[in-house]
Order: sequence, then C-alpha cells, then structure tokens
Amino acid sequence: MGYLSRELRIRLFEEVWRLRRKDLTYGEIIDEVRQRYGVRLSKSHVSYWLRGMHNPRNGRHIPSIDFLRPSEELAYVVGVVVGDGYTYRWRRVIRGYNLVKIGLKVKDPEFAVEFGRCVARVLGRITVKPRYRNSIGRYVIEVNSQTLYELLKKPADLERLKKYVEHCKKCMAAFVRGFADSEGCVDCRGYIYISNTDEKLLEYVKYLLGRLKIESTGPHCTRQKGKTFYDPKEMKRYPYRKDCYRIRIRADSILRFYSTVGLTIGRKRRRVEEYLGRRQAKPPSLIFPSCNQFIDSEGITESSANSN
Repeated sequence: MGYLSRELRIRLFEEVWRLRRKDLTYGEIIDEVRQRYGVRLSKSHVSYWLRGMHNPRNGRHIPSIDFLRPSEELAYVVGVVVGDGYTYRWRRVIRGYNLVKIGLKVKDPEFAVEFGRCVARVLGRITVKPRYRNSIGRYVIEVNSQTLYELLKKPADLERLKKYVEHCKKCMAAFVRGFADSEGCVDCRGYIYISNTDEKLLEYVKYLLGRLKIESTGPHCTRQKGKTFYDPKEMKRYPYRKDCYRIRIRADSILRFYSTVGLTIGRKRRRVEEYLGRRQAKPPSLIFPSCNQFIDSEGITESSANSN
C-alpha cells in the first residue's frame, strides 16, 4: 500500500475495526474496504491494526482539522489565540516530529484556567493546567497540537475560522468573549473597549456583536504607526510598528454584552458590574466553569449564601 493521508488511514482503521466487530475474516475485510474506498489493504496492515501494534493516530487526539467539531470551547480558544494567544513552530525540523505549540501568557489566573479548560475539552484531554513563570510574572499555558496550529497559525485565516465561530449564537458569543478577554479593556468608568492592530479582524468582531444585537462604535485608529513610546524599564523610546484600532461597546448595550457575552477576568467584570449598579440595573448572575462557583452581581458565592 502506497502513502495515504493520515485522515484516510484513520477512516480505514475505523472501518477495519467496524467490520471486524461483525466477525468478518481478514480477506472479507480487505475486499469490503477495497469496494468502498478503492484501497487494497494488505493482511499485515489489517493484522497490525487489529492487534494494536500500529495506530494511524500516533497520539494525536484530533488528527486533522476535518475532525474538529464546532463548540463553544473551540470558539473561545479561537477568540483567545487570534487575540493575545500565540502559535509557533520550531525552526529546526526533526523528522517524525511536529514541534508546534499553542500558548497564552497572562497575569490573570482565571483567564489562564478557562483557556486551559477549553483547550482540554477541544483536544479530548483530561486537563491542561497553567503554570506561573516568575521570570516574566505571568501564567503560562502551552499545548502541543498540530491540528490547532494548522487552524490558528497567524496571520489568522478568517474565512476558515468562520465555520467554527458562526456555528450558532453561543459559539459567536464564546468567540467574542475569548477575544475580549485577550484584547478587551474596561476603564474606571465601566466602559468596554476592544483593541487590535488588525482592522479587518475588529470589523469582523463588530459584525458578530451586531448579530448578537450588541451595538458598538468604530473601529477607530487610536495609535499611529511610527509614533514612539517610552519604556521605563529599558529607559528608551521605541516606535510603534503598526496602527492600532479600537471599537467601543455603546453604553446602552453594556448590559446585553455582560449577559450575552460576559467577561472571564474578575477585575474587568467587577468594573462592569459597578457601572451597571450605578445605572440601577442589577446585572444577571453568571456561571463560569473555570471558576467552579456561582457569582452574582454582589460577588456572593452559592456556598456562602447557603451557609447564611
């Protein structure tokens, strides 16, 4: 048998096992596979697969993009990675290894935990936990996944991502939440801003907000390429390499953004809640799986409420 793609080999592998469970012989399995897929397997291939000696998955839980299924967790991961997340491939190529990583470095532990939970759910792993790196003062979470790398490598291919983002309203909201967790800002007044150097990407986020009936303004250029900024640590001035754009959630839509999209990071969420409290609009309760607790507008947990 000549070289076949991983996706086809996995389908053949699953078909062989399905036919074997029907008590077909090796010869009958080979004939059935050839009629259905036009591929003639050797008896040694069938034997190795059925005895567990070979497996075309080779440890990859999701062997290719074709096996990814739209979900809220995947949409959230996409939103995070096209924002502050990163992807990279090692320059040194080692035959037989795909040295790629999907990662995130943040200062908010709840953000890192939620990203890890969603990545684990997408890849079918038990858990993916962040670790704190003292050298940079950030929580770091990284996973090796060739499939996610192929989907999320930068620059982001929006046309390919739309299939997973626009699957349903919950997926759209999860994508916007992931992107807002990465690139969003809530000022001291409680106003919500989302910034990025990719104007086209921000326009797409604004389009999704519109589909969720959340009004926003922009994108407007807030920082021009070529202007300089001062780094107090290095005591030097550096030029900005790209223009930066920003959209703002309209004041009348902040409550809907809070209840429909939400924010994972506690310090941002509290500022929004304070703003809504000043407007005499009690924000609805939110449940975040990563926090493993119930949070209402006054910051009371369910366990503490029951104890009273």
